[in-house]
Amino acid sequence: MSSTQRAIEDRTGKLFGDLWHRYDDQLFKQSVDLFGARWRTNGEPEDFFRGKRCLDAGCGGGRFSFAMALMGAASVVGIDVSAEGIADANRRREAMGANQVSFRQSTLIELPFDDGEFDFVCCSGVLHHTVSIERGLSEIHRVLKPGGRVYLLLYGAGGVYWPLTLVLRSFAQRLGAAEVDRCIGAAELPANKRRTVLDDLFVPILETYTWERLEFLVREAGFTNWHRWTGGQLDHESSPQAVIAELQIRADLWNAGAATSPVRAASDVEAGLGRLCENVIRVAVALVEQRQAGLISDEELRTAVIGNGHHRLVAQRL
Repeated sequence: MSSTQRAIEDRTGKLFGDLWHRYDDQLFKQSVDLFGARWRTNGEPEDFFRGKRCLDAGCGGGRFSFAMALMGAASVVGIDVSAEGIADANRRREAMGANQVSFRQSTLIELPFDDGEFDFVCCSGVLHHTVSIERGLSEIHRVLKPGGRVYLLLYGAGGVYWPLTLVLRSFAQRLGAAEVDRCIGAAELPANKRRTVLDDLFVPILETYTWERLEFLVREAGFTNWHRWTGGQLDHESSPQAVIAELQIRADLWNAGAATSPVRAASDVEAGLGRLCENVIRVAVALVEQRQAGLISDEELRTAVIGNGHHRLVAQRL
């Protein structure tokens, strides 16, 4: 592993390691159940995991590892670059009643497993934070058995959410994570929203992908027979109104931070970021109103506000 990769993964692990343990038991259980809900909504077989050996590549606090175990997997291994995330996953294992789940610290770019070791790999929201999506996909392909499948989630390009986030990242990193966390506390955001905000603003690498580019990458890695999930979009991508609501959370946290900051320089920046979010919201609301008036189509509204959303797909290794 290069020193650059190690440094990036150390920063990524440190960031996420401080996020998962803040989920209380109820919120964590809800995040576990989300995977199964999406699986069923998209018409995947209910009994698919029965007897399968599975890998959760970038498991964080282990929520999808536990989900696969509860859905019948014979064994699940979760790997993550964060020692703190692995420790939290191990802490929750007994409470989840998932003895067939184990965790270990590892990078996705160099998986410590033999060729063809797994029937199924879950890689949800991870590859877009790595130094090389190509190497990550290649490693996933390598450890899958012939006929094995992978579930991938990657951030989609377009819309207003990610372009605005990229602008906010520059200013947030100038303010620092501790100050942004103070703003989050002032806005009284729950732990799952805290995770999303700090993830978006401070993870070292954040990439987004068009569907065309993602198909090319999946094909080049050797996968076949992939299909995209279109149901169960329960995040900000579910509708233009949901995007607007998510942006309002961003505006609220900056405004709360500005109103409570004892430091004039920080307060001024936060107030400006609040106004920036509110201006983007106004444009998005105007587009919704144009759709209601019949001036633009549903597809034009979705493309402008949501873009590609999150890409969720299942692909197979021959």
